[in-house]
Amino acid sequence: MFTTIRKHQRWLMTLVAALTIIAFAWLYNTTDLERVGSNIVAKIYGRDVMQVDIERAVRNYQLALALGQFELVRDLAGQAQSEDEAANNFIWNLMVMQHEAARLGVEPGDQAVVDRIKLLPVFQTEGQFDPVKYSTFMQEQLAPRGFTERQLENVIRDSLRLAGIKELVGSPAMVMPGEAAAALNRIRPLNLEILRWKATSVAKNVQVGESELAEAFAARAQDLQVPEKRSVRYVLFALAPDQRDLAGAERVAVLQKTATATGDLSQALTDGGGDLVTVAAQKGLEVQTTPFFAADAATGAASEGLEGKVVTAAAAVAFRLPQGPGNFEIIQVGNDGFAVIEVAGVEAARPMTFEEARADLLADLIARQRDTMVREAADRDLAEMRAAMDGGKDFAAAARAAGVKPEKVSGLSVLDRELAPDRRQIAMASIDMADGTLGSFAPTPDGGFAVYVASRGELDEQAAAEQRPMMENGLLEGKEMLLFAQWLATARQESALQVLRPMM
Repeated sequence: MFTTIRKHQRWLMTLVAALTIIAFAWLYNTTDLERVGSNIVAKIYGRDVMQVDIERAVRNYQLALALGQFELVRDLAGQAQSEDEAANNFIWNLMVMQHEAARLGVEPGDQAVVDRIKLLPVFQTEGQFDPVKYSTFMQEQLAPRGFTERQLENVIRDSLRLAGIKELVGSPAMVMPGEAAAALNRIRPLNLEILRWKATSVAKNVQVGESELAEAFAARAQDLQVPEKRSVRYVLFALAPDQRDLAGAERVAVLQKTATATGDLSQALTDGGGDLVTVAAQKGLEVQTTPFFAADAATGAASEGLEGKVVTAAAAVAFRLPQGPGNFEIIQVGNDGFAVIEVAGVEAARPMTFEEARADLLADLIARQRDTMVREAADRDLAEMRAAMDGGKDFAAAARAAGVKPEKVSGLSVLDRELAPDRRQIAMASIDMADGTLGSFAPTPDGGFAVYVASRGELDEQAAAEQRPMMENGLLEGKEMLLFAQWLATARQESALQVLRPMM
């Protein structure tokens, strides 16, 4: 479809294009593809789902993320609580959506796909489609990994299918008169009295004895593990010290060179199927090895400088990377360049000894006792205050009687983009409370708080006028998302999906 585009002259990649190589470096691993067999993973709509179908869906998931098709990922991932669950939901829901799109006649044509691709930010310069960016993107990032424009088009086609189905199933959604006004009323500025309970004062004398530690260790022994650690070999393609402060076109040029060199090595590994040490030696490149590190990037030996950055970046992928020739990944090393890595060694997880677990157990038991004491103190004070207010006392008198000194805050608005995180938590906790009501205890890292809503200010008319369209659009989008989620749940149930074995 874009054959003519690829005939354009190749220019230097822009900084964004140079860095985007990382998003695709982890998409493919040739050894993984070689392991794909014809085993049946599941059944859906009465047909078998093979491992190769799963691999295809996983690629669509990863490519959709890399291309910025976040609505597609969000709507098909559903209410996932982890990346693995999101990918799992995406795979099955994608198959359901594709089946239902064909049944409903929601199949975008080739021209619609082309038009949408031209609008992708990664292929634009100053708001216009840039054929050179498209050509460079395909040649430098997709082609080396065996990706063609067909896979890119498939992802965009799925995004268009999603839009078409959402338009159909979401058509009944509408914002009723008064809903926007009610929503705007919720975000009027808040005049609050904030009650705080500090852990440092409420629970300052927490004590944990040896018997408690021993009991906790015995109860949790099966879960107390020294995590698996890994070490990686790597070839680093980094900016020289005198290049790190470059900016503009000069920085783009040197980044292009590092990205190209990284791509050349990964292509050689892909073509030859060899290990990193052998291929790097053939190219005269230095191979280094990191200390062992855990998945949180904590190392057994101190790592500084570029090695430390390699460890931090490698930790995100090394624990899902198989060990052995042909299994490699490309990682971004801070803002300094790239590295090609493979697993050098694995230290298996093992049970902790009591002494290894002592510090964590002690901290956990102290934290639990502290949180319990803070909550008990807050519940006791709040109950006393509510009883006093029910008996006719105003809030100020009830607070004094309970020995709690409130903090007054006026004009707190959830629309304030500069709100500190703790203030935003307070604002969100108060948003649905009626004036003159005392809220419940809400825990925080340093203790907790409760809020008394004294009154609400008036929303500025200009601010209300500015917020109304956004509020109405948000309400409408929420209703459409709910209708789509309900439709998708029903369609998935009707698909007769049977998962027969775990996916690779």
